Amino acid sequence: MEPATSADDVWRALMEDTQGWWVDDPVFRAAYEHPTLRALFPMATHGTIKFFRTAWSWPDTPAHDLPLIACGGPPYQVIAAGYERIIGLAATAEEAAELVVENLPPAPVIPGSTCEMPSGGDQR
Repeated sequence: MEPATSADDVWRALMEDTQGWWVDDPVFRAAYEHPTLRALFPMATHGTIKFFRTAWSWPDTPAHDLPLIACGGPPYQVIAAGYERIIGLAATAEEAAELVVENLPPAPVIPGSTCEMPSGGDQR
């Protein structure tokens, strides 16, 4: 499978998929509507939505170093990368998306790049 060329392509595919378990999950809509998360590459897997800074194609996935959201709430669990610990519980999907943004680690510096990757904080 070819990697998506942009986060928008991946989001569009997820949001237009009518067969996925996430179709009616409010977490996906809330994450999509948050500008910081929409700039990341989403992945729907095992009842969670994970976020990546770069495009990937199966089976080669990049390191998972960003928080994720366990769907199926409320409450929604926001979990540290690697399932290290629960960062917090959110009463709404929107709060879960914001909790992920607040806990994004600083973006890595890419040598020779002038682009800034999304990092924590309110980008709206």
